[in-house]
Amino acid sequence: MDKRSIIDSLIQRHEEFGQYLASLSKEDFEINRKEKWSAGQDLDHILKSIKPLSEILSNKEFIAAKFGKGNGTSSDYENLVRRYKGKLTEGGTAFGNFIPEKINWSKKADLLQLLHQRIEKITESLRGYTEEELDELLLPHPLLGALTVREMLYFTNYHVVHHQSNIIRNLKSVDNTM
Repeated sequence: MDKRSIIDSLIQRHEEFGQYLASLSKEDFEINRKEKWSAGQDLDHILKSIKPLSEILSNKEFIAAKFGKGNGTSSDYENLVRRYKGKLTEGGTAFGNFIPEKINWSKKADLLQLLHQRIEKITESLRGYTEEELDELLLPHPLLGALTVREMLYFTNYHVVHHQSNIIRNLKSVDNTM
């Protein structure tokens, strides 16, 4: 995926996630059963996941100095998703700062606005990158290790879809138990 496609996908997928969450009732937004996160918690997790990216992408020099440079190649989207799913199958889960808080309905609108702002900041920073820089600069991922910026963006694109699917599946399981 080239830079323009990545930016378009980031915007589209996060807008779809936000619109889906905006459509949920208070009960569906807050409910969690069987140790599964509520939709609000999934939103909080996504926000916590993209916050570091939104804060660091604008500083390429810092990224290079702190995390280094790779060999100039990135995995493709499908391979990155396969690696991530493999880590989840091995028992990988969110930890530390990425574990969501309980999120009440009253916070939903503000958090959805924050989601929009963070994606806007990420995509604005990306406009200053060359295709080569996306494949050269490295960032740390808590489960996958060192990723190129392009790979981190692939992850970010997949991650939001993964969590939206989790919410949909969890709400269906709640409906089936009633």
